Amino acid sequence: MTRSFHALLFSLACMAGAWLPGAASAQGVLMGSADLDGDGIAETVYNNGSYITVKSTNGSSYNYQVSGGSWALLYGNFTSVQDLDGSPGAEIPINIGGALMVINHNSRSSYNYQISTGSWAASPGGITDLNGVAGNEIVIVASDSLKIVDHRARSTSSQPMSGTYAIAVYGIKDLDGQPGAEIPIANGSALRVYNYRTRSMSSTPVSSGSWAICNDPGIPNCVSDLNGTAGAELILILPNYISVYSYVTGSMSNYIINAQYAILNDGVRPFDGTAGNEIAVARSDGNINIVYPRTGTVQYINGAGTFGTWWSLLNYANLDGVAGDEIRVRNNGTARNYRIYPRSGSVVAE
Repeated sequence: MTRSFHALLFSLACMAGAWLPGAASAQGVLMGSADLDGDGIAETVYNNGSYITVKSTNGSSYNYQVSGGSWALLYGNFTSVQDLDGSPGAEIPINIGGALMVINHNSRSSYNYQISTGSWAASPGGITDLNGVAGNEIVIVASDSLKIVDHRARSTSSQPMSGTYAIAVYGIKDLDGQPGAEIPIANGSALRVYNYRTRSMSSTPVSSGSWAICNDPGIPNCVSDLNGTAGAELILILPNYISVYSYVTGSMSNYIINAQYAILNDGVRPFDGTAGNEIAVARSDGNINIVYPRTGTVQYINGAGTFGTWWSLLNYANLDGVAGDEIRVRNNGTARNYRIYPRSGSVVAE
């Protein structure tokens, strides 16, 4: 299902004269440093209460009036200072309450984008390229809408959201193999994906029960290529089975586990040496499943007589010189290590 994208009227203020030449000694609290004007040399940024001071290595400094009230960098730290317009130098994005302020030190100017009178925040991993055009966009979660700030275009847009919704943390990735990332959203019983490049929202029913998009930071490939074709797939966690969603085809494939389970730490990776990652799963009965989305199969590895039902993951390694990782585990009862070879399904003691 595709829904139209509604533009949100916004107040955009280019505050000429908002920067003021300041004394080099008025530094304040160090916030971080980055190349802000595109000359290849990092400037240093300081918090001076109601304004921000940017100091250059030549000793010159500029003050940007921020707010008389509370304010904070997006994410609360300097990682949000990135190239937002495709021009040389990074920009500084600041939450100033109901609005987002972006400082362009390159042009000695700043801009305000009205966001919400309620609470709002930038999605983790949400300062990224969404349309394939130079300069990152900012994905913002508000109580009733998904908002995109496109600083290069000096615009902000809004996609209304109903009910409870959550963007997959760090899951904003290229899902269709085309320039720019897409935004996966858990919205009640449906998985929705917003494509800013095409201004479209898809919706796919998942479950009226509990489910989640895999976005565990301990599993960095949760959103990655699982079938060897362009565009990442999404892994959905449901009771007793895993679903893999392809945004390219709009298809949802289910893989039955028939037990409580957990994806192994860093367990989405290539095990068979072919294009696309596989998914290694620890079952509640102590055995292991490996899901192969490319072939649509689930492998069962029985630990009886080897690593048993009480074991710990040691690491992954290419142990046989053939493409694809093997899994090393330790039987906690016998204190013996074992190697699992997914291609053959064999388990060998070390």
